[in-house]
Amino acid sequence: MIDFLKKRWVYHFLIWLAGFGVMIIAWIASGPEETLEAQLGILAYFVPIIPIVYLNFYFKSIFFDKSKYWKYLLSIPIQVAVGVIIYQLDYLLFVDFKQSWLQDANNIFFIIAFTTGLQYLKRGIVNQYQIQVLRAKNAEMELNSLKAQINPHFLFNNLNNIYSINQIDHEKGTEMILELAEVMRYHLASSKKKKVSLQDEVQLVRSYIELEKLRLQDNCKLEIAIEEPKTSSKISPLLLLPFIENAFKHGTHPTLECFVKISITSTDQEIHFSVLNSIINNKNVVKTNLGLENTQRRLELLYPESHKLEMNRTQETYAVKLEIQL
Repeated sequence: MIDFLKKRWVYHFLIWLAGFGVMIIAWIASGPEETLEAQLGILAYFVPIIPIVYLNFYFKSIFFDKSKYWKYLLSIPIQVAVGVIIYQLDYLLFVDFKQSWLQDANNIFFIIAFTTGLQYLKRGIVNQYQIQVLRAKNAEMELNSLKAQINPHFLFNNLNNIYSINQIDHEKGTEMILELAEVMRYHLASSKKKKVSLQDEVQLVRSYIELEKLRLQDNCKLEIAIEEPKTSSKISPLLLLPFIENAFKHGTHPTLECFVKISITSTDQEIHFSVLNSIINNKNVVKTNLGLENTQRRLELLYPESHKLEMNRTQETYAVKLEIQL
């Protein structure tokens, strides 16, 4: 049914039928003293509008739509003249309804201007809708692409860590592999979803921190303040983890003094997240901002007007504060 109504001739017919009905109702409502012949005299005005409108559509399609604006302007007097002739012939059938040719010309010019404006209003609405649909599709494709990059980036960072630990302690390296497998299981499952529960996302953060603890020494001070969510709120997956990854990657060292502070609190309407870490300037680490850049872009796409992200770097510390309206 919907596809049938989308056909051009169908909605044109419905528009003309509705217009004719409105004019008949208005004419009848003008007073019971009007005769039936006078009431049907509406046809003398309404019927000629149809060829005038489609004549205008024809000239507009061959001139205006092809940027031949001067030719279209020159065609308007021709359209008005043809319309006046149609009306004058029409009056031979409806002798009780007659106007001067000047009145007809004014009416026809108004009809041309009105229908042209109405058509471009419709085109503007349709084009705007199509643009919104295209933007939504592009945003979804971009989000899928960004999420597809998260797992390789995550693996790259952690496999490097496991490789380093495994050179020193095989048992700890094996334990890290098992912990990484658990985290990756969540990665793979959640990356297919648009939203996950806040509890699951917080549990992922806890699991990742436990994974990092296996490689850290006493020289690294951890301060973890993560409140258990008390609501069933949902959040887009894997938004917090990249910031925590970055903190452990660039803020810790096997022997130098270092620290990482993580805080997560939430309410029914929002989540507050912060990370503060030391900066180890002499670390031999492959630097890549892919994870952070992807996450920032995902936040812009998923929470365009409902998130606040602050990242501040000093010579000694790097701080991230994130607020998301759920």
